[in-house]
Amino acid sequence: MACKKLKKFYQILTFNNLPFLSEGHKDGLIKIEDLWKSYGKIIGVAGLSMSIFPGEIHGLIGPNGAGKTTTVKCIVGLLRPDKGSITVFGRDVSRDYSYKRFIGYLPETPSLPDYLTPKEFLGYVARIRGVEPGGETRRRVSEFMSLFELEEYENRFIIELSKGLKQRLALATVFIHEPRLVILDEPFIGLDPEGQRLVKNLVRRIVEDGGATLICTHMLDMAERFCTHVTIINKGRSIATNSVNAIKEMAGLDSSNTLEEAFFRIVGVEKTHEVRAYSNT
Repeated sequence: MACKKLKKFYQILTFNNLPFLSEGHKDGLIKIEDLWKSYGKIIGVAGLSMSIFPGEIHGLIGPNGAGKTTTVKCIVGLLRPDKGSITVFGRDVSRDYSYKRFIGYLPETPSLPDYLTPKEFLGYVARIRGVEPGGETRRRVSEFMSLFELEEYENRFIIELSKGLKQRLALATVFIHEPRLVILDEPFIGLDPEGQRLVKNLVRRIVEDGGATLICTHMLDMAERFCTHVTIINKGRSIATNSVNAIKEMAGLDSSNTLEEAFFRIVGVEKTHEVRAYSNT
């Protein structure tokens, strides 16, 4: 994707001028305190606490079933916590839903309407996200169809698109309304290197302008190169949260070691403690 397309996008990326978006949030753009969520007898999240501040690209990493997707769904309001609190832009997400218009969210498995075209779907998303109808919506749709190289497919039904093109379309919906906070669950699955680079550049731009991004990922090498901070969760609990280098130090390593090495050391210590506790019962 040509650099000039990205530069053109930067010219239109200006955050919504609303008071609660411009306030300084000393507790973070996202603040989670003692979050609990269970599915019957299965505990998905168990007392999780974490914060994400302006300027952070924050990776949420952990083993399968650790509670990453459950946490994200609670943040965006798709699940209701059993206990605890979540604030986004200082708003309690259980009481004030206005924050939803000003975040961009990509689920792990995006659900797209089969029988709309990419152009129709982007226009629909732009309107429900508060983009001014008419000329402004048409301009945004045109910009993002170009940016994500979807123009060739603008009049095809979404069901006809490849997995990679569907992922590009889903990501276009994340950014089209100029969010200040972006939440991405495994965003790079199905994307070619060029698409991955575009998403990283868009995220960096948002962060440079005082926003933040939360990324759930299994790709530890990518998280190390791309994220400024990470939270490691295991069995629904936060077991480490800090900058990438500080996480390495917590694991008794230095900057020459990898985040993957730190991850397995921290999670391994946790498992060792569990085994010892079990053997003493």
